[in-house]
Amino acid sequence: MSTNVCTFCGRLGANPEITTLPSGKERVRFSIAVDRNYKREDGSRPSDWIPVVIWGSAASVKKTNLGKGDKVCVSGRVEINEWTDQEGKQKYSFALNCSNIELVQKKNSDKDAAANAAAAAAQQGTMQDDDLPF
Repeated sequence: MSTNVCTFCGRLGANPEITTLPSGKERVRFSIAVDRNYKREDGSRPSDWIPVVIWGSAASVKKTNLGKGDKVCVSGRVEINEWTDQEGKQKYSFALNCSNIELVQKKNSDKDAAANAAAAAAQQGTMQDDDLPF
């Protein structure tokens, strides 16, 4: 028996590309950056770019309104495709054929983050001793 199940968590490098095929079937493609668990001498962390394909319905992607920078966890099986190019050379590509996707974190814009921080600071500053439950 063999098993081909993979799970990756990372950030989208671009907005998902949704294509409707002539058959009516939808295909969603995007790549996610998955950090390696070590740092280089300069302190940067290398990333691997994992291509992801979702076949069938793009409803889960549309519902969560995924976009560049969002953190997701995807799972499915890795598929390796082999073909011969026009020059007769063997070529290979791989992609995760995704069967499950979960949004972990939406990327906040700087404006949203600043507004959230200002609202939290304002809320802390307006609390009175009379507002405390004890």
